[in-house]
Amino acid sequence: MNSIINFVKKINTQLDKYPLFAFLVYKIIPGNRFLFGKSYRRYYDEINFDSKINDKKLFSIVNYTIKNVPYYAKKYSNFNIESRADFENKIAFLTRDNLFEDKQDLLSKNFDRKEYEIVTTGGTSGKPSRFYLKKDRFKKEYAFFHKIWATKGYKNQLRGVIRNTKLDENIDYKINPITKELVFDGFRNTEDYFEIIYNTLIQYKINYLQCYPSSAYHFAVIANKRGWNLNFIKGIFLSSEIFLPHQKALLKDKLNLPVISVYGHSEKLGLAVDFKGEGRYKVLNDYGYLELVDNNSNVITEVGIIGEIVTTTLDNYGQPLIRYKTGDFSSYYQYNVNSGSILNAIEGRWREMKIFNKDGTFVSPTALNLHNELYTHIEGLQYYQKIKGELEVLIIPNDSYNDTVEKKLIEHFQSRLHLSTKIKIVTVKKLIMNSNGKFLILKSEVNG
Repeated sequence: MNSIINFVKKINTQLDKYPLFAFLVYKIIPGNRFLFGKSYRRYYDEINFDSKINDKKLFSIVNYTIKNVPYYAKKYSNFNIESRADFENKIAFLTRDNLFEDKQDLLSKNFDRKEYEIVTTGGTSGKPSRFYLKKDRFKKEYAFFHKIWATKGYKNQLRGVIRNTKLDENIDYKINPITKELVFDGFRNTEDYFEIIYNTLIQYKINYLQCYPSSAYHFAVIANKRGWNLNFIKGIFLSSEIFLPHQKALLKDKLNLPVISVYGHSEKLGLAVDFKGEGRYKVLNDYGYLELVDNNSNVITEVGIIGEIVTTTLDNYGQPLIRYKTGDFSSYYQYNVNSGSILNAIEGRWREMKIFNKDGTFVSPTALNLHNELYTHIEGLQYYQKIKGELEVLIIPNDSYNDTVEKKLIEHFQSRLHLSTKIKIVTVKKLIMNSNGKFLILKSEVNG
């Protein structure tokens, strides 16, 4: 298994230049159950979307952490967790600052550096988070995502991918035979390139797309504009960004595309899945332990109350992160003490994002959500703020956009901000993307 993967990796650069040869390699390479080995098969076969919270597994890693991780050993000495009440009442929350300030103390005494690699993410504050993950974590990740996608009929065939890959200008796509990916350039958001994507999907008979929500949306905008037939798409798999209301309005409500949206985060501690693209995220208890907590650090058990998502690893014994505050927010659509909990739409770090009035008061981008009727006149939206009290709203208009719509947009935003705040609508051809290809709903130069 490893020899096959290593061989393909060695020739991967050459495969990028010759996609038809890469496609042949994909056709003859063994299936995932053989390719990724025993641990992949074990994860895949044991995953149960309706499984109960595994208290035994949770308490085991927490008690191990208290005994073997200096940061926790100093705080809790020989305390032993025997119930969820013990866990909630005794164990304090961990934050991104801890990853930066206490990085050595968060490593287990039994940490084996050969088995782990350091991962760095930028974050919205600009301060990078650094943490360790096992080098073979991809087996667990693939197992979960493959099983999630299988609910739409996906059987590990070649899928189209529009995410954060930047290709050479003379390469329109590449094929990765190991991961079963037909990879497109996530930064080349031109109408002509989307036509290349569409034709390539048809050429290779691709039925499934894996995308950032923003990249799926941009593709769908052009497809809708050009009248392309998308009936061949059996599933669009979204992750890594928040699935925004205007994206849902086009992908799900207008084009009726089958969407799955996955909530996760770089630290690999928790996972929740919106299997129907309707804004209802089922918590997967087999992956990690997830809680919601309010502003006073109380655990939320009622529906409809917004709280921060807090997650705990069940299997990273090298650097076990316990009760980690993600900076993402949601509320329960359905709560069950043991299993079956469902989250409402994830607000992500929108609640960290602030659009400021001149007097220093602020709202989050969530508060500015449009009515569905207004979404029908635009093909993209983003907020940009340079100084307090002034807000630019970047709009990609469609053919039905006019002065009346623009007036309604200004009235909508003005009703949610201070009357003194100046609203400027700017029509653009494309929105601002981050260097990693991800989309942020708010680009701000204001220091809060």
